[in-house]
Amino acid sequence: MPNASSYKKEILQEYEQIRFRNKQLLNQRIQEIREQIPRIAEIDAQIRDLALDAALSHGEGATPEELAAQSQALIQEKYEILAREGYPSDYLSTIYTCKKCQDTGSVENELCECMKQKMIQRQYQNSNLGAKLTDENFKHFRTDYYSNLSDGKHELTPRANIENIYHSLLKYIDGIDDYFQNGTTKGNILFQGNTGVGKSFLSNCVAKELLDKGYAVFYVSAGSLFEQAGDAVMNKNQRENSQEFYQTVNECDVLIIDDLGTEMMNSFSTSYLYTLLNSRLLRQKATIISTNLSLTELRQHYSERIFSRICDSYLIYTIYGEDIRFAKRKAWQATMDK
Repeated sequence: MPNASSYKKEILQEYEQIRFRNKQLLNQRIQEIREQIPRIAEIDAQIRDLALDAALSHGEGATPEELAAQSQALIQEKYEILAREGYPSDYLSTIYTCKKCQDTGSVENELCECMKQKMIQRQYQNSNLGAKLTDENFKHFRTDYYSNLSDGKHELTPRANIENIYHSLLKYIDGIDDYFQNGTTKGNILFQGNTGVGKSFLSNCVAKELLDKGYAVFYVSAGSLFEQAGDAVMNKNQRENSQEFYQTVNECDVLIIDDLGTEMMNSFSTSYLYTLLNSRLLRQKATIISTNLSLTELRQHYSERIFSRICDSYLIYTIYGEDIRFAKRKAWQATMDK
């Protein structure tokens, strides 16, 4: 599904199925009790008769209060019989999987928490990130993989730089609602840096936070993006589900393009990238890009229009330091040497 709101209709159909299954289960219980405890069926019939009497009495016979008292006494007898036979008192009551919203998905015109959770789960399933987010999230973010010594090229040490980026990203996540609602803040990100410095990891950290806030996130590598988009646009959808893919990258709330610059570059990729980025900007859809290319190389590889859009509308984070895989290896080796 391309965006968060589009999940709602599908999930509402699930609620219909839940209500149907619960109704079937209740009918099975009613049949079971009627067969095993005939007195319950008699009580139900008497309660229905009393309700009919109350509706048709027109002031004749027993008063409404007396009829209500008789009905309540029968209901109490029913509860006592069920308890005596080892059944819970609500065994024959309407069954709700979520009692708060009564399996409708909303409470007083607001989404129920169960509906919100279903939407988030659906978005996780369709994010194309799989199980990555179990490990690649801010809970596993570490600054000690970055050197606290100057590299002689940048004003800040790699560690101070990544700490600044981390705090900036928290502000971005906290303010993302304003971008989608008002467009008054920047909602797009470019992570730039050498291989292995944590660009994709940070993209996934942000993705998890936005998924948990209820936004539809979709991840795609640059190579796959241009290959499948090219099939949808130029090759008449020869690849299975290419049109659905094409729609998703255009309509999802947050699109993550990983490793921009590693794809096979041609006139189509440049033209399509500009169209995609520009269209998403106009519709206030967020885009997160990671690339090994420097800003100068981005300008050289892609058009001036793409470079301009990124400079004007993206938060640009340059990450530097040694390859984190080497840092992890050093940390592991240090523990082994103790």
